[in-house]
Amino acid sequence: MKFLVALAFSAGILVITCNAACFHTDIKMGPGEKIKGCTYGDIIYPFDSKWRTEECYDCWCFSDGNYKCCQAYGTPVDYDKENCISVFDRKNCVYKVTRIDDPTTECEIYGMVG
Repeated sequence: MKFLVALAFSAGILVITCNAACFHTDIKMGPGEKIKGCTYGDIIYPFDSKWRTEECYDCWCFSDGNYKCCQAYGTPVDYDKENCISVFDRKNCVYKVTRIDDPTTECEIYGMVG
């Protein structure tokens, strides 16, 4: 029984962790109400379109006017932290892990989240 409780708890943490990098809208339209697309900020995106935000989220617009956005990058969590440094490149929405003493040399990443 304890095993099942531990398994359910672990699965719950996994689901929370995996879904933490995404968000979505839940628009309910009234009868006869028409929309032109998905509104994100001040922009209306066409139905069935995809875009990347300045905050590095990939978003999808659905035909019902709702959208879903997910983090476009993974965050390195397992690498040689004594000799390497992780720096986020906002322009390309990616973390780069390089040697502290030689930023031109990339380090191996063993694990990421997101």
